[in-house]
Amino acid sequence: MKTICESKSLVIREFLDFDAFDLFQMNSENEIAKAVNEKPYLSEDEALHFIEKMIEHYHEFGFGLWATFEKKSGRFVGWAGMRQTKYGPVLNVRLKKKFWNKGYGSEALTAVINYGVNELRLDKIAGKAHPTQPATLRLLEKSILVNSEDNPLVFNYRK
Repeated sequence: MKTICESKSLVIREFLDFDAFDLFQMNSENEIAKAVNEKPYLSEDEALHFIEKMIEHYHEFGFGLWATFEKKSGRFVGWAGMRQTKYGPVLNVRLKKKFWNKGYGSEALTAVINYGVNELRLDKIAGKAHPTQPATLRLLEKSILVNSEDNPLVFNYRK
């Protein structure tokens, strides 16, 4: 198991197969599915498939979406990380509903940005919000990323 980084309240590590149950629970929450404009997971197998694809992503790009846990309790909080796109690494944070509004989103986002810049030596990291995701937009606005001049829903980090 590879720990990626830690923050004051969180531990962020690579996903493992046994995280499928927690991931299934999070991604089967209707409110989360609606917030991210995706269909909820219908089975733990869907979560396991996601984890398998993410492990491939780790091997190909050296980063991905990582399982995120509360340090104090060890409870699964959600995920945080980056996905490789044709434009470069794009940030992504998703938390279980019961962990919303606790500051964990900002904390996870900051930890991932710092890891990307300091450990992975990435020259460019982006974050984007969909117009129907005001919480994501607020997270990005509070981050160290700079709002794009071209699109108010896109934020960038550049060295």
